[in-house]
Amino acid sequence: MSGVRQCWIPMLAAIFLNAQAYAGEIRNLTLEEAVQLAISQNHALKIARLKVKEAEQRKAEQRSSYFPVLTDHALADENTGLEHVAIPAGALGTLNGTLVPYKNINLPQGQKNLLFNQATVSQPLTQLIRVHQANLIAAAETLISRDELKKAENQVALDVHNLYFGILIARLQKRAAEQQTTYAAEQLRESEDDVRAGNALRLATMEGQAGLLEGRQSVLTSDLQLTDLNTEFDNLLGLPLDTQLDLNPTVPTAPELRPKEEYLKNAWDQNPDISAAGDTVRKARAAVAVAKTAYIPDVSAYFTNSWQDGVSFLVRNFSTVGVQLNWEVLDFGKRRATVRERESQLAQAEENLRRLKDDVATEIERSYDKLVRTKSLIEVAEQVASLRQESERLAQNQLTQGVVTISDRRRASSATYKSRADLLQAKLNYLVAWAELQRTIGQTPALKEHSGGGNQ
Repeated sequence: MSGVRQCWIPMLAAIFLNAQAYAGEIRNLTLEEAVQLAISQNHALKIARLKVKEAEQRKAEQRSSYFPVLTDHALADENTGLEHVAIPAGALGTLNGTLVPYKNINLPQGQKNLLFNQATVSQPLTQLIRVHQANLIAAAETLISRDELKKAENQVALDVHNLYFGILIARLQKRAAEQQTTYAAEQLRESEDDVRAGNALRLATMEGQAGLLEGRQSVLTSDLQLTDLNTEFDNLLGLPLDTQLDLNPTVPTAPELRPKEEYLKNAWDQNPDISAAGDTVRKARAAVAVAKTAYIPDVSAYFTNSWQDGVSFLVRNFSTVGVQLNWEVLDFGKRRATVRERESQLAQAEENLRRLKDDVATEIERSYDKLVRTKSLIEVAEQVASLRQESERLAQNQLTQGVVTISDRRRASSATYKSRADLLQAKLNYLVAWAELQRTIGQTPALKEHSGGGNQ
């Protein structure tokens, strides 16, 4: 029994360690890798790609309407009774004094078993006008689905930027909170020493305890925020929700701004909303044309081959060639109302295109101004971080000389960490604003065209 137990213990230990390793899996990612991973694995984007395939198949289905249609109709039945043709004696007169026929005759019509098969090839003629416009509608719907996919990809890439940068900022804020907690703990220790020495009141100790608790609260809050951001990021990337992410803190540097008019021109050509609106206009125009074709008679050419076995007075095998016309002469205004409805939809689509162009121009204006403002914030944050770093250096020198206490040194370090967090947040806000501008002009915010970068 002890031998069995000794055999199971290593196996259970190995299973436990493997489970721990799997649960604590760490995924190293750069910003560009995160964007590519999200675009390839995000569930919403997978659904959008399937919708594109659906539209492409619908377009292929509509295209087949150009070609002839071959149909076959087969019939096999058994009759319980047969019709007869009765010819009385002498119904056809007499011949040399003999009745014709000389007696009553019953002629059965066919057989009890009937086999019939008819194959028809039909080619639409005037309907091709309607088919052409229907194909234009299907092509526009395919382009619209691709535009929607591109829009979704751009939005997912922007969400990746927001979460990636949010995690980096939250981590630095957590370190700043930990520094603040260390400072508060050192200050509390010094206050307690002063109280015991009679150099301070009990109030100083209470304030120190409150500061320490506030620091711990900030650390716990940062931990919760990081956990939430990490889970949300895993879901966005299509990863298991317990995947731990090790994000590369080296982020790209956005290029210098070009003239605003250049971004606006790019948006007219690339923005998926504008492209989808333009495709919707073309779809609406084709729908108007389809409605007008209802006034045209449907003319089709057809060829039919028929074979039967069971009807005696019909040819066993025969063919038919012809033209078929179907025309709805009077509908009491139904077609006219349909045309006007489609024309109204076309007017809506054209107005929506103009609206979207104005909205995109407004969005570019807002993003451009945001970039200018955040760039100024970066300059201010850099100056603050530089001053805080110099203050920390002076505090360290003064601590060595015995001029300041350890808590003063900790406070300077905490302020330096906070200024670095503020500087990183300003830089990342600038990159988010740039990503928003990229999305608005119709580019995927992957920051591939950026160069340089710095480790914050």
